This record gives sequence, C-alpha cells and structure tokens, in this order.
Amino acid sequence: TSSVLDADPETIKLIQRSLNNSLNRLSEQTLESVSKSIASFYSQFPFHDMNDCLWKNIQMACIPPHMVMSGLIPLYVGAMSGVHWLGGDGIQLGGCLVEWSVKKLFDSLGEARKEGALKEDKDEVINKKAANLLLIVCYLYNYGVIHCTLIYDLVRDFIRNFTEIDVESLLIILSHCGQQLRADDPSALKEIVLLVKNRAKNADDSIDGNDQDTVDSSRIEYIVDTIIELKNNKPRKQDLVLREKTNSLKKSIGRIKSSASQSLAGKKSGSCLRVTLRDVLDAETKGRWWMVGASWAGNQHHGKLWGENDADEPLDQDSSQLESSSSSKKASDEEDGLLSLASSQRMNTDARRSIFCIVMGSSDCNDAFEKLVRQGMLKPKAERDVIRVIIQCCGEEKAFNPFYAYLAMRVCEFQQKSKFTLMLTFWDAFKQLESFPVRKVANLAKLLAHLIGSANKCLTIGVLKRVEFSPSDMPESVVVFLSIFLSALFESNEVEHIHKIFAHGTSNSSMAVKHHVDSDEDDGKDKVQTTKKEDLSDLRESLSVFLLQYLKSSPKNVEGSAFHSNLLAAIETCDESNTAS
Repeated sequence: TSSVLDADPETIKLIQRSLNNSLNRLSEQTLESVSKSIASFYSQFPFHDMNDCLWKNIQMACIPPHMVMSGLIPLYVGAMSGVHWLGGDGIQLGGCLVEWSVKKLFDSLGEARKEGALKEDKDEVINKKAANLLLIVCYLYNYGVIHCTLIYDLVRDFIRNFTEIDVESLLIILSHCGQQLRADDPSALKEIVLLVKNRAKNADDSIDGNDQDTVDSSRIEYIVDTIIELKNNKPRKQDLVLREKTNSLKKSIGRIKSSASQSLAGKKSGSCLRVTLRDVLDAETKGRWWMVGASWAGNQHHGKLWGENDADEPLDQDSSQLESSSSSKKASDEEDGLLSLASSQRMNTDARRSIFCIVMGSSDCNDAFEKLVRQGMLKPKAERDVIRVIIQCCGEEKAFNPFYAYLAMRVCEFQQKSKFTLMLTFWDAFKQLESFPVRKVANLAKLLAHLIGSANKCLTIGVLKRVEFSPSDMPESVVVFLSIFLSALFESNEVEHIHKIFAHGTSNSSMAVKHHVDSDEDDGKDKVQTTKKEDLSDLRESLSVFLLQYLKSSPKNVEGSAFHSNLLAAIETCDESNTAS
C-alpha cells in the first residue's frame, strides 16, 4: 500500500476533512448513512489514499494506549465493513484493514511476550493497544469481512504461546465473537477445547514447579470454563449484552449488503476474505492473493512463519511441497470461483453462500445431501435457505438439470417441513414469471413436474392454485410454464399415476381430513377450514380448459403415444372429479 506521505498533501487534507465530517456523526442510528457517505468518496479520490486516511483515523480514535475501546470499535469497524460491501473488491478496504491490524497486533504481542508477565506500565500500554487491535479483527469477522479461519489461527497462536497477554487475547475473542465461531465451525471449537485443556494442564505443572513466567491458575481455570460454556451454548450475562449490541449492528450492515447488491449491478460487491494468519504475516514475501491485481508467489515459504529451519529440510521434499501447494491453490481457486459466482447470483447471506458452494461444488446428489446434513443446513428453519438456493440454481442453468430435483426430494424426505417451503418458493416464482427469461421458466416448469410426479409426493397439483388462469388474456410466460410443465408430466408418468395426481383433493383426501375433524372437537372450526382449502375444483376446471385449448393441439399429442394417453386421462379426471363434487 502507498503511504500517506507519498500522496498529494492537498488531496490528503480534502480526504481527512471529508472523513472527519462523516465520522463525527457516527452512531448506531447513522451507521448506514455514514457508510454510504464514505463509500461515495472513493469515486472522488484515489482508493489508496482513502484507505490510508481511514486507517489513520481508526488508529487515532480506536487504538489509544491507555484504554480498551470496546464501545467505539464495533461502530467504527461497522462503518468500515459497510464501506467494504458498498465499494466492492475494487477499493480493497477490507484486505488493507485485515493486513494492517493483524501485523500491528503481532508487533504489540511480540513486545509484550518478550517483557513477560505485564507488570510494568509500559507493558500495560502494549496490552491495551493489542486488545484494541484484536477487537478490530474480531469485529471484521463478526461483520463478515473475514472468514473464521483467521480467527481460529489467532486462537491457536495464543494457545501455543499462552503468556499473560495471550490469555487476555483469548478472553477477548471468546467474549466478542465466541458465539459466531461456534456457529461457523463447531468442529474447530472442539479442537480448541482440547488444546486449551492440554495447555492448562502444562501450565499447572509449571506452577507446581514454581515457574515465575506462568499464568495465574485462576485465570486459566476461568478461560477453560468459558470455552466449555461456549461449546455447550451457555453464554454468560456480559456476553449476552455484547451479542445483543453486535446483532443490532449486524442488521444495519445486512441492509447495507442488500443495497450494495442492487447498486453494484454488473459489478462484484465486497466478499468475505478467506485469508489465513500465514497469508497475512507472509504478505511481504509471498504477496497478497486477496488483493485485486496483486502478485502472489505461491506457498514456497511454507515453514518460515512458524520458525522452522528450511536448512534442516531435505531437498527432495521441495517437489512434494510444490505439488501440495499447487493442489491446495487449485482448491482455493475453485472455492473463490464459487464464492464469486454466489455473489453474482445474489446469495446475500453467509448461509446461502455456504449452501451455494456445497450444492455447486458437490460431485453428485448424495454428496451434496451428505455435506448439507454434516454442516447442519437441514435443521428446522435452516432448511428454508437450502430450498430457495436449489430453486434459484436450477432456474439459472442453461438447460434443465435433474440433479436439483433429486436433491430437493432428498431434502424433503429428510426434513418434511421443506415441502411447505418448496410450495411457498414456487408461489413466489409464479408472481414473477413475466419477468423471468424463457430458459428459467422452462427449468422451473420441468423441476415442478419432477417434484409432483415423484413417488414421495414432494408437492401436489394444488401448488398451481396460485397461478392466474385467464383464458382470454393469459400472459405468454404463464402459457409457456404450464405447457412445459404438463408436457414433462405426461411424458414421464404412467396413466394410473396421472389419475392420482389430478384427483388430489377429491373425496378420498377430503374424507381423511373430515375424519380428523370428527376426532378433535376442540379444533373443529380450524379443521373444517383446512378441508375447504383442499377443494381444488376450480383449479381442475381451469386445467381442463387449458389442456383442451393449448395441449390438445400440441405436436406431441400423437395417437398411441404416452403423451396422448396421459392427456386424455388428465382431462377425464378433471371432469369426473368436478362432476362428483
């Protein structure tokens, strides 16, 4: 990055004046407006100068040597995160903040670790600076600018050193972003619990041996209890207060993300940076792969960060290291490509981006389903995003891919509530058919045909009751959707199954519902209303008219074909059911 000193002094003064005007009115209520105001400056000034000036302001306001700024840092970092999302990857603000804050954090930690147990005033100053810098990193993670990988790397480094300042740092991370870590990667949290327990045991042995440089045993016991409570999802009162404030700011940043995805049409909005601690600390020698246009030298300095001696490594390991480096780089490139694609498809939450990467990166339906289960994506309520991502991906394909239908069926088998979400998602799609391209309309029609025709009855023909049937002025997109849907249904099912599909909601199913009403007197009114909602006579009448008007003249309607037999069966079932009712 360029230094502020190398820039035009007049430009720097203008930038500082503009930033001060905006940041002086920063509060929870003005977070969105301040972020948008700062983001607009990037169109007026060079982004390098803007980033340098923002970092200078953050240092002055949020990293004083005498106190921990736990009240101001969430707001400041929230505003910077908003600018990151609004400006897109082109302004590189998120990457700069991560690199600068982590490097300064390790400078402070290095000095403090050398001094020992933080008993002098100088050490206390370093401790506050380190705490403030760590808070900046924590809230960059809380607001989605960086991935949990970097935070877990920091935690492992603190556990490895386990001095007084490392214990302080661990407590800060657990208090300010512990719950988010638990949600993002619970398996890594289990590993951390084991590491802390082992380190605490070693520290106890050192205390018994009268080692002067060890951490107080009561502090070790406290941090072990804190991590175990976090693992068991039992937050403390002070952590609940912090979480409530963070969630409030997250909502504001969520609104900023939504507006960014709309305003940056055709451009890539800011993304979550999946950098590791090694990436950041080796940036000067290896380069910055997360920066747009920056060079990256690969993974040849693999052992240097952790103090390993390259001279001790045999030369014949170089080729294997390069091979593993290239394979990991390839996997990283694929993951970055999927994240970029998810951003272009408006996957505007971390959950949806994760689901998108799982669905698009899986080898087959079973692989995708198993990954979704392992990641806890199919729990109640969480499965709603899975259904919506599946339908979105299916609609965007250049040709219909049955993979999405089979995956949706597996999800519905596993989580029965997904059927209701599936129905609601199609209802939302019906409202927007006229705005969809023909390819998307065709893909959704074939998907619906698969789901209704499936043996496990993911959906019934009743889902079409929200389609506007108007023979005189039916929109072309609706005609295309229904024609493709019905054609796919007739070509892939037997006559007996077509009878069952179009007879849904007639006497048999109605009797089942009425029987349930008779066995539950207290809830009688509600259940009778449910029976009324199952009446699909109007839908069948509309379908019968549509079949006669559009599909009877279809070139596929050749006498003796499965299409012809199923068409007659559908018309017959619709007419008979309506006559009987």
